[in-house]
Amino acid sequence: MAPSMLRLIVQAEETFGVKQGVDRISWRIQAPIYGAGMFASTVTDVISIILPVWLAGTGESAATIGLIIGAKHILPILLAIHGGALMDRFGARSVMVGCLMLAVVALPLFPWVGWFPLIVLLQVIAGFGSSMGWLGAQTLFGQLMRRDHVYAGRFAFSLRVGGFLGPPIAGLVWDNLGVGSGFLFLGLWALGAVLMALMVPKSAANAPERAQKARLADMIPRWSDYRAAFRLATIPAMTVVLMITVVRISASSVQDSFYPLYLTTVGYSATQIGLLMTISSATAAASSLSIGWITRYARPMWVLIISAVWSVVFITITPLLPSFTMLAIAAGLRGLSMGVSQPLMMSMLIGAAGQGSQGKGAALRTTANRVAAAVTPISMGAVAAFTGLGNSFFVVGAVLVVALVIIAVYVWRRPDIVRDA
Repeated sequence: MAPSMLRLIVQAEETFGVKQGVDRISWRIQAPIYGAGMFASTVTDVISIILPVWLAGTGESAATIGLIIGAKHILPILLAIHGGALMDRFGARSVMVGCLMLAVVALPLFPWVGWFPLIVLLQVIAGFGSSMGWLGAQTLFGQLMRRDHVYAGRFAFSLRVGGFLGPPIAGLVWDNLGVGSGFLFLGLWALGAVLMALMVPKSAANAPERAQKARLADMIPRWSDYRAAFRLATIPAMTVVLMITVVRISASSVQDSFYPLYLTTVGYSATQIGLLMTISSATAAASSLSIGWITRYARPMWVLIISAVWSVVFITITPLLPSFTMLAIAAGLRGLSMGVSQPLMMSMLIGAAGQGSQGKGAALRTTANRVAAAVTPISMGAVAAFTGLGNSFFVVGAVLVVALVIIAVYVWRRPDIVRDA
């Protein structure tokens, strides 16, 4: 990350009254991890600008588009825990780079294949590569930077910078340079995550990189790794955070799939859709740096639940918003809630997983995320086939809000969870 960006982070923290004494870790370690997270976490965001618009132009039905978009989650659901265990065992960086290169190669190929099964295959490969890249960035953060709300806020800020820059650039490339250039941009964005990961020093304190080389047998998933990850999920605080994560990512899945599709059908351009994503990311970036201040005055668990509710509401009311201005306001408010909830989830899960299990802990969250992200567009596509695209937003929103109410009641009856979180 550029020095000017690092200065911006520190100045913003000072605005919110965050103490700078937490910098126990060199910026030579912090900066490339933030950069890797910035690119890796937003590969899905830039894909969500290009892929749904391209699919809409092919004349495919909403159900078929939902199936194609959901296909990217197949391998992460099955192999995220295995990938996290490999990162714990051999270091996150090498696993992250290898998987991301799959996405770098696959993404530019989409417009060159016209056969439905090949499109699905490319989506499976690209989805696995980008998902493992994001998992690697989270694992690097957990392994090298430990649990701290301020570090987590900075990490979340960097993710939102990527969301601020990537979608509008993708939209501009699509609108002005065409289909091939749009998908080539996606591959280059994934390559940015690779380059930033390679800048993380191997000699960093507590670095997990090991001299031993992975063997072919290590590539085979082990049931013991899955069992250890599922044991982590039985920790009450982690169970609740994972449930909230599922609801939150379901709302994000709506934003990554049917949100741009709906806006396209009512006449908005890819550039305008990208701008809405940018507004959301900008406000999320600002609110993420306030997390150290917010947690001085409010219980993190309740902040997480309330912010998750608003993140659902402000995306699922989209069909009610009659103008671009109203859409922009909703996008900004959604961003505020997302910026607060993300660092809280990461820091809580890092603390619950403990040192030595950061990969498996992040993979558990990734698995839950991918199940929700795979089911949501497919389910929403099916609902849209019966109720219409606009009404499907309201159905999904109602289901997610009810789920959060149930979680809130459970947490209210378990004060120990609030205390531990």
